[in-house]
Order: sequence, then C-alpha cells, then structure tokens
Amino acid sequence: MVKRSAILCAGAVFSALTACGGGGTEGSPAPEAQQPSGVTISAPKDAMATDRCGLLPADAATGLGLAPQGKEQSDPLDPEAPSPCVWNSEDGKNRLSLTPLDGRSIQAYYDNKSKYADFQELSIAGHPSVRANQGDPKQDGTCDIFVATKEGQILSAQAHVMDTSQDACGIAQKALEAAVPTLPASK
Repeated sequence: MVKRSAILCAGAVFSALTACGGGGTEGSPAPEAQQPSGVTISAPKDAMATDRCGLLPADAATGLGLAPQGKEQSDPLDPEAPSPCVWNSEDGKNRLSLTPLDGRSIQAYYDNKSKYADFQELSIAGHPSVRANQGDPKQDGTCDIFVATKEGQILSAQAHVMDTSQDACGIAQKALEAAVPTLPASK
C-alpha cells in the first residue's frame, strides 16, 4: 500500500511534467521535437484551440468512470509548461490527464520506439497515434498514448489506475477516441 502510494505521488508529479511537455512517458525520455515528419495526417485538428478541460466531453468522461468535468493543473516545477486537464474518478482510484503539446511530432515517437518497453502504433479517430510507455502498463497501472492531431502537434493522454486489473491503456485510448472528433479543424 505504501509502495503504491509512493508510486502514485511520484507519478502525479512526473505526470505533470510529462503531460506538460517536459517529458515523454512516465519514467522515459521525451522524444525531441522534430521538423515536419512526412506522416500524413488527414483532416488535421487543432487541440490547442480548445479549452483544455473541454477536450473530453462530459458524457465520455462519465462513461469512463470519471468526473464529468476535469480540472486544469499547472506544473509546479515549470509554470510556463502547458498544463494538463485532469479527470478523477469519484473514489480517487483512477485519473486521466489530457494535454495538447505544440512543437512535437508523432515521428519522434516512431524514431525512438526502441526507448519504450511498451510501444504500439495505433490509429485513433483516423489519426496516427502511439502507445509509448517505459514500463508495463498492466503492472504499473499507468499508460501514455499520443495522437498526432496535426503536423507538429500531439494530444497526450495519460491514465493511472490503482487497481491494475483495470486497463489504463483502454481508458487513455477511449478518452482520445472521444476527444479527437470534437476538436476544431486546423486552419
């Protein structure tokens, strides 16, 4: 119990750094920002044009067992970093954060996939995406998924579950599947 609490506390601080663009996935190096990638993003969306806590529709949040409204949290170590919006379950056992990150290409994850113990290429709402985790999401209860909303922009989802019989990656992926279609078209 103490170990899990320590991991979650450390994870909360690190996820603030990670989701805010300061890192990659929990405990892993962040890929460097890249020049245009050559990855085709049909129907580009602009995640930065939406209020962070408006990224996940309320009905989608409740469908995932989370509060309908998230709360924006600033990074205590870097107040200038993009802040995530965080949704918690009523019992406090599950947490999801969504953060749009400008200046980061999905290609950086493809190019650095060997750095992740858990790496999988995905397509979410027709957008190139990756599941990129330093550790084992089933064991750690944490999962990071990144979707390319447009060239040079990523929408990051990080899910934490206390009960590792639950699927943190499933929560992160379902949240992105609900969020991406609601984003405004990129101009």
